[in-house]
Amino acid sequence: MKMHNDPHSWTEFIELLHSWWRGETPMGAVLLSVVMAAMRIAYGGGGWKKMILEGSICGALTLTAVSALDYFNLPQSLSIAIGGALGFVGVEQVKAVAGRVFSSRFGGGDANQ
Repeated sequence: MKMHNDPHSWTEFIELLHSWWRGETPMGAVLLSVVMAAMRIAYGGGGWKKMILEGSICGALTLTAVSALDYFNLPQSLSIAIGGALGFVGVEQVKAVAGRVFSSRFGGGDANQ
């Protein structure tokens, strides 16, 4: 079923939201990631600036990860889980894991030495 992105009634708007939640478009995953990151920062006592920046970066990371699902033959319905997970763990944890993975794969020690 082709989903329209310009709803003209409440039922079409609700169907659009459901398609986002089912993972048919990455918008639901990105929104979940942004909201989750903002709530995590607010819970930890961070300010508005950190909340906005963390949410934006988590949303961008989610969009990047979701775009790779087809490459790995994974279902699009995983996009919501990816968005929630990235929003929950945050940018610093993703950065630390990515640094360890790249360091072990491509060799090399600490770049600051």
